[in-house]
Amino acid sequence: MDKLINIIKEEERVLVADILSDDMKKEILKLEMKRLNEPIPVINESLQKAFDKEHAIVVIVDRTGIVIPDEELVATLTLQTDTGKVIGEEVYDPDELEMLKDDPEAYFISEHFVTYPNMAVSGEKQFFVVTELYDQLDCEDQFDEYVSSWTMGSPSTEADHYIKDCYDISHIERIVTFIIGFDE
Repeated sequence: MDKLINIIKEEERVLVADILSDDMKKEILKLEMKRLNEPIPVINESLQKAFDKEHAIVVIVDRTGIVIPDEELVATLTLQTDTGKVIGEEVYDPDELEMLKDDPEAYFISEHFVTYPNMAVSGEKQFFVVTELYDQLDCEDQFDEYVSSWTMGSPSTEADHYIKDCYDISHIERIVTFIIGFDE
C-alpha cells in the first residue's frame, strides 16, 4: 500500500495521495447517495467499484494550465434506462461526433453529450451513470506490480468539495480528485 502511494506522490502535480479514512468514505457515500434524489438520478458506479475494494486512496492533482485535447478525454457519463439501455452518452471522438451531428436520431444536450430520444421507452426510469476512469495518471501502468486489482473513480462535485476541504485545497475546476480502490 505504501509503495502505491509513494508512486502516486512522485507524479508531477499530485497534491495529495492518502489512504481514505472510514469517516471520509462514509461522508462521501452520504453525499453521493443524495444524487439519487435528483430529477434524473446519478449513479456513481466508479466510486461504488472503488469502495468495494479492500482499500481506497484519495488522489488530488493540479491540472491548472494543462489543456487536454477533447479527443483524449475519457468518456465516463451515460444516460441509461432502468433496463440498462444506453439512451445518451459522452462522445469525444471527432469522427464519431461528426457522424452523430448528421444523425437525425441523435440530439445533443451539450457539445459532447448526445441523447437518443427514439430509444427511450415511455415510463422507463432514467439514470445518469458515471463509469470508471483510466489514463489519468502516468504511473497507472505500475499499479499491477503492487496490487492484485484496482479501479479509479471520480466523486461528484459536492463530494469533491468535501474532500478538498478536508485537505484545505481550493475548489477550482482544474484541481481534480480521484479515488483509487485496490485489493492487495
